[in-house]
Amino acid sequence: MIRSNLLLILLLMFFAAGQMSCSFFSQSLQIEFVVAKTPKFELNEVDALEVGPFKGQPLVKISLPVEAEGSSHLSPSVLSFEADPSSEQVAELFRLQVIKNFSKNSSLRLLNTSEDVKGYAGVIPDPNRVAVISALVRYSQIRKESKESVPYFVTVFNEALPIEQQLLARGAVFGAERLGGGIEENTPYVELMGALEVRISLNRQSSGAELIPPQTLQAFYVRKWGGKSETSHLPDNVRLWITKNFQEDENLTERFLSEADKTRMITENYEQYLAQGYNLRRDSRVPLSNLDLQYRLTEQIAREYVSQVVPTFRKADMSIDGDGDEVGITLLQGNAYEEAITYLQGRKDRTASDDYNLGLAYEALGKRQQARAFYESANRRDSEDLYEEALNRVK
Repeated sequence: MIRSNLLLILLLMFFAAGQMSCSFFSQSLQIEFVVAKTPKFELNEVDALEVGPFKGQPLVKISLPVEAEGSSHLSPSVLSFEADPSSEQVAELFRLQVIKNFSKNSSLRLLNTSEDVKGYAGVIPDPNRVAVISALVRYSQIRKESKESVPYFVTVFNEALPIEQQLLARGAVFGAERLGGGIEENTPYVELMGALEVRISLNRQSSGAELIPPQTLQAFYVRKWGGKSETSHLPDNVRLWITKNFQEDENLTERFLSEADKTRMITENYEQYLAQGYNLRRDSRVPLSNLDLQYRLTEQIAREYVSQVVPTFRKADMSIDGDGDEVGITLLQGNAYEEAITYLQGRKDRTASDDYNLGLAYEALGKRQQARAFYESANRRDSEDLYEEALNRVK
């Protein structure tokens, strides 16, 4: 009898623990949301985007946001960038980058995306609802190749090799670490510097009126292969500013395309894959080609500009309040945010959990003001750490 009672007590304890565990996990359901980032400017009453002229502007100085302090370690010093004749070629590459980023991130109908084909296919759009994008492009590229004295413990050097192979050999030789002393030897280096400045206009097709103020965006690049890592043709403060603002997240092994993107390009457009050189092995010790640098800077500015005028999407891990309405929770779990808003706002007996989940749906759509209003409502009705964290996200 005692044994059976003990067994019953143990079963009840396990059951209660299970119920507590289920209750605990139901309070907060962690899922991956697709979250919209609200653009800086809104394109109201615009259905289509016409790609206008993208023109290069050579022989124009590209201003540096920081003033050079002192001289550089290497001669000649580079104290400014002047747009060169390749600006026209870079303007075409930038046009393609803009088209790519708009097609990936917006629902706008793209018109005249090819310079060879003008006119409209299908229904002629209303010119009052068409935006025209155009740009003036200034590009400068400076490549310095020389040698400087570097102390080595052991050196292997073959001047007959191309400079890229010399740099590879230096990095691969065992014992070639630079020391405070050692054998001084003239070591080859390549320093590549680039600057891109783009002035982008967005006007209504019918009247030419500005839809948003013209935007001037810049991107810079500097990197040195070989020689001493601490020396440069740029002044120290300029080099450090460029590195901090444009290259902190640089990953040389995945500079432009992820492996998944490259694989997809092989199957969908093999000629483009070959043309961009992705079939060739890339090594971080080999200097970038001219096209590599142009691709990097144009992609950077195109992505930044498009994110200013259309919502961009990112994946984020956020928590649903599991104590809310079950239908609302199911809709959120399916990323059906607008349906969740319609359903939950139609409920007359909404709880604090429902208000929080409503805020979550608005935040996922990039509507931060509405999200904040429902997070505040939830927090007033029932103060929770989950609600406080959400409020901090949308402030």
